[in-house]
Amino acid sequence: MPSVEYLKKYSKLVKVLRILSQVTYWLSTAAVAILLPLAIYLSVSKQWCIVIGVPGNFRLGYIDGVIRYNLAFAAGAVTPEHANAILVQILFSIVVFAAVYGAISFFLSGVLKAIENGEPFQRNNARRIFSIGLIYLGGSLFVGTAQASAANVIIHAMRLTEALTVNYSANSIMIVAGLLMLILSGIFRYGFYLQEEYDATL
Repeated sequence: MPSVEYLKKYSKLVKVLRILSQVTYWLSTAAVAILLPLAIYLSVSKQWCIVIGVPGNFRLGYIDGVIRYNLAFAAGAVTPEHANAILVQILFSIVVFAAVYGAISFFLSGVLKAIENGEPFQRNNARRIFSIGLIYLGGSLFVGTAQASAANVIIHAMRLTEALTVNYSANSIMIVAGLLMLILSGIFRYGFYLQEEYDATL
């Protein structure tokens, strides 16, 4: 089939992307498994006090990288309680990002595996892409909440509430990506139907 021959030209790229998506999935799973219990423990425990020792040029970015701050400077400029709150919020934010993109990577690796095997138009692929779309749409709310919550904690810790406020909004890029994935899943369903019709005529 010409389509199969066309896919073979990109088999190496597909394989590399599949491996990267699997690595991303396992790293995300490890991050959630380690950081979520740690974040929960630190948020409820009152028996700890953090001393943040990081390089002076270590910076973290929130709100899609628009706002960046120096963690070492922040730790020295705020009370230990506020520094602890910042750390807990950072951990929860990482967990949210890892969970969303880990789930996307899981389904994406399945799609790429099918393409690598020369069978892109499978019913399962349509379902996987549909799941990716739903994760993007749901993740837009969770990621937006994590970003807004982190920004709110930092603003209060730095006593900037009179100058700055947090305006929560869902992640628009993820919403658009989710809608595109839902449309693409429909295309794959139709491709699966055409593939079945073609195979039936052979």
